[in-house]
Amino acid sequence: MAKDSNGMPIEIGIKRLSLLKKKGLITEEIFSDAEELLTKSEMDISSK
Repeated sequence: MAKDSNGMPIEIGIKRLSLLKKKGLITEEIFSDAEELLTKSEMDISSK
């Protein structure tokens, strides 16, 4: 399980984004962009 710079697993971040989307607090576009950034950061951290 990959972690971001604060130590939070990427999967938890995506789950939190999903909850915000379900509650209507963020749009599908924002969710997709944020998910992409989380995934990219996971790849960047793994390559270091």
